Amino acid sequence: MSDGDGISIYSSRNIWIDHCALSHCTDGLIDAIMGSTAITISNSYFTHHDKVMLLGHDDRYVPDVGMQVTIAFNHFGVGLVQRMPRCRRGYIHVVNNDFTEWQMYAIGGSANPTINSQGNRYTAPVDANAKEVTKRVETDEGGVEWVELENRWRRNGKWG
Repeated sequence: MSDGDGISIYSSRNIWIDHCALSHCTDGLIDAIMGSTAITISNSYFTHHDKVMLLGHDDRYVPDVGMQVTIAFNHFGVGLVQRMPRCRRGYIHVVNNDFTEWQMYAIGGSANPTINSQGNRYTAPVDANAKEVTKRVETDEGGVEWVELENRWRRNGKWG
């Protein structure tokens, strides 16, 4: 039974998602929750969807602090709105991805994740109200630790 996600990772480890093309799901394209870790999402193509990728169950779910995810060599294409990814807790390495014209924000975080963004290319949308590359959500569980290395910006994307 599906909860509407394209791919659901639930309390799992040592997962590799590679060379997928995902769009138009009922809920998220990829969700990794409930203490999942050692996940790589690579060489995939995402388009036409609102909530692309959720990493972490909710802000109060402490076991997700051990989550480790690498998101590498993906293309986040046209028609995407947010959560490329949305991170709660854990360590997330976002490396060598191409982000094209999101409608709200590209990468979001809350509950004190560490997000290492390295070597990505961000092409911001023309809409001046949608240029936010990162969204930091302050919660009772803490903010976000951002590490930015060697990213390339086009059309004046805004690092939040």
